[in-house]
Amino acid sequence: MMNDKPLLAKSYNRNDYPDFPPDYALLMQHSRDVAEACRAFSKREGRQALLVADLGQHLEEPLFACFSRTLTANGWIQDIGKANSHFQAMVSGKSDAFQLLRHETISGLLFWQDERLRQWLKPLGDDFLLALWGAIGHHRKFEKSTQPRQVAALRLHLTHRDVATIFNEMSADLRLDPPPAFSADIAIAVDRHEVCDWQAKSCLEDLLVDFIELESEFEDEKKRRLLALIKAFGIAADVAASAVARREKQNYSLTKFIDEGLHEIGISSAEFTALIHKWAWDNANKNNAPRDESVLPPGFVYRNFQDDVAASDSLLTLARAGCGSGKSLSAYRWAQAWCERVKRQNFRLFFCLPTTGTTTEHFKDYALESGIESSLTHSRAEVDLLAMAQTAAQEEAAESENDTAKAAQAALNAEREKIEALALWSTPLVVTTADTVLGLMANARRSIYSFPAIINSAIVFDEIHAFDERMFGHLLVFLKNFPKLPVLLMTASLPEERLKAIAAIRPDFNLDSDVIEGPAELETRKRYTIEEAGTQEEIWERVRDCVAHKGKVLWVRNRVEWANDIYFECRAKFKGIYSNVYHSRFRYLDRSHRHREVIDRFKLPNQAAILVATQVAEMSLNLSADLLITDIAPIASLIQRMGRLNRFAEKDDPKPAIICPVSENDTKPYEEDDLALTKRWVERLKGRALNQRDLSQAFFDLRTQQVFDYAEAERHAPFFSGLWETRPGQTREDGYTVSVILANDLKECQDWSRKGEPSSRWLRAHEVAIPFKPSVLQWQRCANLRVAPSNEIEYLFEKDTKEGVGARWK
Repeated sequence: MMNDKPLLAKSYNRNDYPDFPPDYALLMQHSRDVAEACRAFSKREGRQALLVADLGQHLEEPLFACFSRTLTANGWIQDIGKANSHFQAMVSGKSDAFQLLRHETISGLLFWQDERLRQWLKPLGDDFLLALWGAIGHHRKFEKSTQPRQVAALRLHLTHRDVATIFNEMSADLRLDPPPAFSADIAIAVDRHEVCDWQAKSCLEDLLVDFIELESEFEDEKKRRLLALIKAFGIAADVAASAVARREKQNYSLTKFIDEGLHEIGISSAEFTALIHKWAWDNANKNNAPRDESVLPPGFVYRNFQDDVAASDSLLTLARAGCGSGKSLSAYRWAQAWCERVKRQNFRLFFCLPTTGTTTEHFKDYALESGIESSLTHSRAEVDLLAMAQTAAQEEAAESENDTAKAAQAALNAEREKIEALALWSTPLVVTTADTVLGLMANARRSIYSFPAIINSAIVFDEIHAFDERMFGHLLVFLKNFPKLPVLLMTASLPEERLKAIAAIRPDFNLDSDVIEGPAELETRKRYTIEEAGTQEEIWERVRDCVAHKGKVLWVRNRVEWANDIYFECRAKFKGIYSNVYHSRFRYLDRSHRHREVIDRFKLPNQAAILVATQVAEMSLNLSADLLITDIAPIASLIQRMGRLNRFAEKDDPKPAIICPVSENDTKPYEEDDLALTKRWVERLKGRALNQRDLSQAFFDLRTQQVFDYAEAERHAPFFSGLWETRPGQTREDGYTVSVILANDLKECQDWSRKGEPSSRWLRAHEVAIPFKPSVLQWQRCANLRVAPSNEIEYLFEKDTKEGVGARWK
């Protein structure tokens, strides 16, 4: 009989546990663990979350006690729906078992539909709805389109002794009256064609109608924030409970895990000093002084601009300065100042950049050897991911998912992101793409899992001019709803409407005092001239002249294949002159070597060099060219490319930037309207000596002033706007590439052959971006990456000479 068997929350390896399930697999224990994690989050991180979300009224009793009880109730409610016959069949090894409804949907239906349970939880008052909406969305799969699957009826085992135990412990934990006793199970079928107690379709329809009507109670944005905090902590609690219990098996403490990972680890002011001094010595002019990182190098002086950024005590600061002005160093000094202000043991820093390439290069330049526990995709936890995928498919499968292999793969991806996010809890310095933080607005899995670390951080968003409309919208929603979190925005230029949008959603942001401009002496130095390209032969003649005078040429193309073509021509035309190509189609380990090589080559005095690159040159190459040749691109992109021209000029000495047209029928990856605006910009600026402010001012003068649509941005940010719906949204607008692992690399991976799963370090070193085609979706996966077959993708690169052009479709 079902009542004789313990109810399960997870599957487990029956070879390891032939007699009785391990604790972590039991529904009773998992429910206790999630509730304990919720209590621990409330105790250790609750006040900090309420503070940064500007919900100060909830910091004091009795409202804080209500917040704590609501979060704990969310934890208890989440998984009671697993006590159903379909779910129990799946976790017991029946590969052909499918769920009528997901377990969290059943949990929501049970606590909303059953009047006995509603009355029992009545003392929670209005907070019951917060707890229920948080619980029903804890796997981010509940929305208006949720429908039951066409399968046989299920039985909800409410008479099982484990359910009674869970309700009794929940009652004691939440200080409620004794729970109702159930004398019969509940049968749930799709519709009236089967004998049942509840018809899933009609019950779900009624539930959705009720929830939609209740949306009007959340017109107050602070109430929406409170709900979002309950949801986020509830999801993080489930992740912690699953990962810790599975890893430790027994005698573990969720409270201790959360304390040690989140409350006891942070970055100190002294560690910031060490990072800053190390960078200064690494980049100082060569001299004979012995290296002593306890002090700055001789002659190293902070710029006034850097002092001003560091001194800003505003919760929101914007540093607007051109390339080469020292914004990154300013950011670390700003973070150090905030570390000293808040005097919190678990102070952290998230340094966010727009692309993987810029993130990787910044990490190497500042954090990699800083001595601080830091991360790109840091992973401490050693977990058998393959086993977790095999036993956790039911957690991530959607109602419509009939492919068990795909369900297992979804589980594998989910477990990997859980592990990487949990590792961030114990990592005080995180250099990452902006998606890791702003993905929170779209309910991105890793971002929500990282939420407890994010709220304890100061956050830097660099190169915000490179954010697309969707990402910038997420930034606005984030800034509006976490107004007490220290944030530094950095950019070379920013359209006026975006600056006004920031000011509109943050009344505390002062456009006069909180916008810090770059060094005037750098911003006004005449560094450039702009020319429109002549014939192809005339362009090549300019290259010949530059290298003949031992100059450096940077040639930027808008497409990888175009860049490769120019690279091959340079190799043929300029034998004996260093020529190379740099773009995103290299494996990370090869791209890293190429990056360092080209920068070192451009530093060599009196030696000609040619580098052909793509858009990756806009933000990830700290080099200075004597001649820039570039395809026409949006104005913001051209300003960034020109930041690599005459970058280290110490006086007025303009160097040429030649702007080349592209076919009007082949403007991708850019829009024709953007390029049309660029043509007007070029026409306005060409033929005279220019400085960085000239470039930005002409850009601002040409743009049509528009009001950024914040309401639209909020609709695209379901973390706050979703209310009872919890579903993943979209962090960025659609792109053109996808990261993959090469099949030949995987064959040679020792981790793969020995452990069945490559390490995250190996994956990061070997991933490569390729243009997306629909056939990619049919390739096998390795962790969260597709595996590119050698008969479809070739990789042109010589290991010995380090020469080649990377990956391309055959």
